[in-house]
Amino acid sequence: MKKKMIIIVIILLILLIIIGGIIFITGIISDLKQENILKAELAEISELSNEENIDKEKINQKLNNRITTGDYLKVENASKTYLSDMLNNIIKITDILNSNKIENILTIENYKEDGPEFKNTKEYLANTKKELEELKKEYTNLFSEEKKMSYINKEDIDSYYIDLYKNELVGTIKKQDAVIENSIDEILKIIDSYEIIINFLEENKNSWKIQGEQIAFNSNKLSDEYLNLIEEMEKDISSNTRIEKNFGSYEIPEDWMESKTHSTANKFFYVKNGDDNKSRPNNISVNVGSNKYQKNEHEKFRMAILNQLTMQMGANSDDQLTANGSYTKNGYVLYTFNIYEKARNITTTQYYIIDDYRYVLVHETRYGTSEETNNAAKTIVDSFLWN
Repeated sequence: MKKKMIIIVIILLILLIIIGGIIFITGIISDLKQENILKAELAEISELSNEENIDKEKINQKLNNRITTGDYLKVENASKTYLSDMLNNIIKITDILNSNKIENILTIENYKEDGPEFKNTKEYLANTKKELEELKKEYTNLFSEEKKMSYINKEDIDSYYIDLYKNELVGTIKKQDAVIENSIDEILKIIDSYEIIINFLEENKNSWKIQGEQIAFNSNKLSDEYLNLIEEMEKDISSNTRIEKNFGSYEIPEDWMESKTHSTANKFFYVKNGDDNKSRPNNISVNVGSNKYQKNEHEKFRMAILNQLTMQMGANSDDQLTANGSYTKNGYVLYTFNIYEKARNITTTQYYIIDDYRYVLVHETRYGTSEETNNAAKTIVDSFLWN
């Protein structure tokens, strides 16, 4: 009987070990599943945030939703709270940078509406300046190691989950370039110039008036001072370098350079300072070409280019081609063709500036994504002037 009881006990112990092993393995599988869906969720949020037209509602829905439990939920909370703070900061900055209100400060309409004391204008400029400085500081701080880890360090959590957060999730996020800070600095520079001019107008409020769509001073001295302030402002704001070629001129950002290594007598390549020796730098080329069309036949030229690009891509290609027509800031007809090569993750954008029987092609090549390269290409396009 004792022997039989010992056998039963041994069998029960074996069963308990097996059951415990099954529970342990099931727990591991469950953990791996949660880890994978969390990684996939954050990767999707990152992809949505990098789209040209950000769907704020869709991103916020994902940031506010929770898909894990236990310790993974703590990691998810920390990750999504960080990403939410980052996104909200960037949205606030973008809203200010894209505001039409700043552009309208030195307009006759604003002079009529808020002059000659400019109480609302001065208050708006001061508040915007303060807000941008704070947002810039917050933006820079969000990329610091200390700030990123502060979201997870307050959690009572095992070191494995802290390492997951640090090494594979939020901790790997790094600032790619200084586009946002540079944009803020440009706006702050503009605000400083606006404040000087608005203060000048307020201090001399009895010496000027609006005549039609122009401001008129009662002395040549004040008129010259005002025009000098405008001229100085334009010099300070424009930090671009003007390039002169035999077919025309255009501007490149001050932190970009012509790549002598890759440029030829007829085609000029531009890269960001320091990128010239990279094997695959984001780049922009500029060259002039001839065609058989007059300016008023630009739609025929557009179709010719579109057909050519479509044939090059092939019928079975996974590449994506989009095209649109518009005008440059100097009033030239502009056709833009955007090609995304999915397999190589390369985007090329061709900007054709049209003239009689000739065109200028600004050809932008981006490996991955680069807002800075795209902005540099648009600077060249919008500043271009035919000789």
